[in-house]
Amino acid sequence: MSSIDAKIRKVKDILDQNLKIPNYQRPYRWEEKHVFQLLEDIFKSWKEGKTAYRIGSLILHEKEGKDEKEKDLEIVDGQQRITTLTLIFLSLDEKRFYNYAEKLHFSHDDSKYTIKRNFVFIKEWLGHEVAQAKVEFLNYLLEACEFVEVKVKKTSEAFQMFDSQNSRGKSLEAYNLLKAYHIRAMESEAETLKVDCDRRWESAIRFYSGEKEPKDILKQLFEEQLYRTRLWSRKEYAYRFSKEVIGEFKGKTIEDENSVDYPYQNTYLLQRLILQNSNLLGSKMKGIKPRFMTRELPNVNPFVSINQPIINGKLFFDFIESYTEIYKQLFIYIDDKSCLGEFKTFYDKYCNYKTNRVGDSYLKELYKSLVMLVFDKYGEEGLNEYYKVLYTIVYRLRVEKFQVKYNAVMKYAADKCLFVIIDESKGFVDLRALNALTMDTVVCRRDEALIIRFLCEQNVKISKHEDLSIDVMKKYKNSIDGTRKSQ
Repeated sequence: MSSIDAKIRKVKDILDQNLKIPNYQRPYRWEEKHVFQLLEDIFKSWKEGKTAYRIGSLILHEKEGKDEKEKDLEIVDGQQRITTLTLIFLSLDEKRFYNYAEKLHFSHDDSKYTIKRNFVFIKEWLGHEVAQAKVEFLNYLLEACEFVEVKVKKTSEAFQMFDSQNSRGKSLEAYNLLKAYHIRAMESEAETLKVDCDRRWESAIRFYSGEKEPKDILKQLFEEQLYRTRLWSRKEYAYRFSKEVIGEFKGKTIEDENSVDYPYQNTYLLQRLILQNSNLLGSKMKGIKPRFMTRELPNVNPFVSINQPIINGKLFFDFIESYTEIYKQLFIYIDDKSCLGEFKTFYDKYCNYKTNRVGDSYLKELYKSLVMLVFDKYGEEGLNEYYKVLYTIVYRLRVEKFQVKYNAVMKYAADKCLFVIIDESKGFVDLRALNALTMDTVVCRRDEALIIRFLCEQNVKISKHEDLSIDVMKKYKNSIDGTRKSQ
């Protein structure tokens, strides 16, 4: 039987409860534009004389073990609005919420910075908009503003509602729904372990690499290098990652007290045993060749695979952390030539050139996904052998197509079975099918000097399309041959 209780409650009654922000919650990251929109919506409702304004829904997990009046209520969904409302009340100097505000504990430094910034913004907005009517605006907030409050007693029900609520809305990136899902799968694990998984996840969302703005590596990984690679490797068409397809990363929950349901799920069990005991296996098994030749990275499990079965819970977070680190080493730490130096020099020259054409970004992401899969299978050795072959296969589209379109790139990856060839290969000999794709003549419709010169250097057959006025083969081949003679 469900233990869900839903009712409409005034803001003042909600904030009078023992609300807690659980450690696994994402940081408070509302930007000023979100705060502004909430203030403006409430202000408009107040000015229009409406008797009630529905702010949204709030999902609370009712913790067991306390008296009814002292029960802790963990905010599963709605903490961004609740925190913002608390800041509004504090800005209005409503003293009754001082004690409540002191009880709110945020486990992320990002939250504390955002709270300070938004508090200043709210005070400025209130001073400008309701300077002469703060009492009336405060009363409207307390008496007319309300939430649909949903209380649940079971953690699993709380996260099920969280999934349902956010899969239809726009408040979360698709991948962040996966964080909630996999923390839910850790229901029997220690709180400290959940917190650790959450912090690793959030650090990948806001990764600073020497630039002013942080990089969201998880958005990058899920939308480009993980989701589509898994589908393309299964001979399926793959397009944009969204909330509708996050099931790709929802796998099997295996607990010690439970058996697998069907024989095929033995694969999941085997995967869990290998990943959980990777350190022990690594010390006892001979001949394990690491992906990285020049360094050991403790947060990269040598037994993970992009196309592996997904095990729910902590092992999923470990899986994501491994590929977060691999992505950094391949595509972010470009200046560090002590690792993958030959590839990085090439990538920086031939992929990071400045361009305003969106089609170039489609080719770049396809290339990165292929690079990552080859590295996943064969490490540095395989990547050094094939990064130029992959570039030839992908970037020929830049000169063959007058305009590179998204759907055309996605279809090209699937129709040429590029990921299938890599995923199903057992060794370099099986990758010869990739080499064969470089033997086809490139018919140029665009004069792209950097790419055409590279193709000529690789002895790729080149001809010009009737739309192109110059003979690109003659233009670039002769200059390259002349350079070789002078050397």
